[in-house]
Amino acid sequence: MKKLLLAAVMVASPVVAQSNQGFVVRFTGFLGDLRFPAEQMRADFVEIDDDTARVAFALDEAGTASFAQFTRLHVNQPVTMFICGQQVASPVFTGEIDNGFYSSDAIDSDLARDMVAALNGLGDCPD
Repeated sequence: MKKLLLAAVMVASPVVAQSNQGFVVRFTGFLGDLRFPAEQMRADFVEIDDDTARVAFALDEAGTASFAQFTRLHVNQPVTMFICGQQVASPVFTGEIDNGFYSSDAIDSDLARDMVAALNGLGDCPD
């Protein structure tokens, strides 16, 4: 039980260390919550077809370390990914992701474009 509590505190630490700036990407899971501001990433639009796309992002060094820790603690557990407060994925990580890259599930293309703009500091989060 002590190890589980320590793991939950470790996941929460990067979030607490960040300022109160707006967080645009959030992952929630049984063992914690991880949030990233737009300043910690670069986003890209990945078209699937005319109507759907994915929002892909690459994290900076600190974000990559936090994400690796979060994914390691949540292997084989369901988590939820939000961008701009909207649920965009419900992954189950099969292993640690230590390269800082991740993408949403397929979502509406227009919504994905607006989210990418917000993540790259080129607009506000869509309503």
